[in-house]
Amino acid sequence: MKKLNIAYTCNVRKPGMEDERYGEFESPATIEAVTAALERTGAHVELIDVGPDIYFQLEKRRDRIDLVFNNAEGLDEKELREAIVPFFCEHLHIPYTGSSPKTFINKMDKATAKKIVAYDAVPTARFQLMKPGEKLKDLSFPLMVKPCSEGTSIGISQKSKVNDILELNEVVESIYTQFNQPALVEEFLPGNEYTVGLIGNHMLPILEIDFAKIPGQPQVRDPHVKDIENPYISHLDWTDRAKQFAKFAIAAHEALEVRDYNRMDFRERDNQLYFLEANVIPGIHPTEADLTNMCRHAGIKHDDMVALIVNAAVQRLTKSYPARFAEKTELLENLANSVINNVAKADTIIYQDRTYTLLGKRAGEQ
Repeated sequence: MKKLNIAYTCNVRKPGMEDERYGEFESPATIEAVTAALERTGAHVELIDVGPDIYFQLEKRRDRIDLVFNNAEGLDEKELREAIVPFFCEHLHIPYTGSSPKTFINKMDKATAKKIVAYDAVPTARFQLMKPGEKLKDLSFPLMVKPCSEGTSIGISQKSKVNDILELNEVVESIYTQFNQPALVEEFLPGNEYTVGLIGNHMLPILEIDFAKIPGQPQVRDPHVKDIENPYISHLDWTDRAKQFAKFAIAAHEALEVRDYNRMDFRERDNQLYFLEANVIPGIHPTEADLTNMCRHAGIKHDDMVALIVNAAVQRLTKSYPARFAEKTELLENLANSVINNVAKADTIIYQDRTYTLLGKRAGEQ
C-alpha cells in the first residue's frame, strides 16, 4: 500500500510563549501525539509551523501533499486568521481537513455566528457589539463581555461577568485597548455549561461543566478554570434531555456549514439551552482537550479520534481528489471502521435528511 502524505499544519508553542495569546498554539505533547496518531494510519507526516510564510510553505509542497491536517488558528488577522490555511489550500488545490474559509470567517465573528444559528431556531442570548463610548441597548444585567473575534477563552476572566454600567464600560474599554476589536456583550446565562462535539456524522457524549463543583465557584470558563476543571467535568448519558441538546448542536453545526469535526459550547438558563459559540478547530491535546475527553467517555482513544477526523475528511474529499487517495487509505478506513463498530451507540437523529449517530451509553446502561 502506498503512503498518504500528510502535512500537519499548526502553530508550534515555543519556550517563552506563556501569554494567553499563545493559548491556541500547540504544545510539544500535542504535536508528538498527533504526529504518532497520523503515522499510525499509514501516513508519512511532515510538520509545518504556520507563520507569515505559510503560503510559500504550502506552495513548494503542493505536488507532494495528499492532505493537510490543519490545526492552525494563531495568526494575527482577527476574523480571517483561522481561514488562512484553508484559503491557501483552496487556492493551491490541496485537500485539507476541516471547514471552509467561509465557515471559519463566520464562526470567528461571534456576533455573525449567533445570527446564523438563530435563523435556524437555535436559541442564543440577546447581545450587542460595543466599542468604548457606545451606549448599552435593551439588555438586562448581569452581562457577559468578551472579545468578538477571539477563541480559547482569550480575553475572558471572572471580571467578564459585569453587574452594572461602570463594570461594563471598564471591560469594554479593556477589550478594545488590548485586542483592537469591539466587545460582544450578551445577557449572562447563569446555568451549567455544556460542550457538544461531533466527528463526521457521529455525536460524542456531551460534557457538563457545573461551576458549583469547581474550587472557588467561578462564574465563567476562563483560562484558569480550564486549567483546573477536568476533575470536575462530567458527561451526560443519552437521556431525552441530552438528545434535545444534541439536536440544537446539530442545527448549529449545519447552519454554520461545519465539516469533519466540531465542538460547540452552550449554556443553560431556566431549563433552556443557549448557543455560545462554535469551536471549528477544537483542541486535540492527548489528555486535556474537551474533544479528547468526550471521546474517552465513548471508549475512543486519542489516536483513534485523530484517525476518525482524517477518515471523515478523506471520505468527503475522495470524489474531488481521487488520485490523491488511491491505494493510500485502506489502513485508515479499516482503523476508523473498527473504532466505530466497537463503540456503543445509543440512538440516531435525522436532521435535514442527514443521519447522526449518538455514540456512548443510553441512560441507565452500565
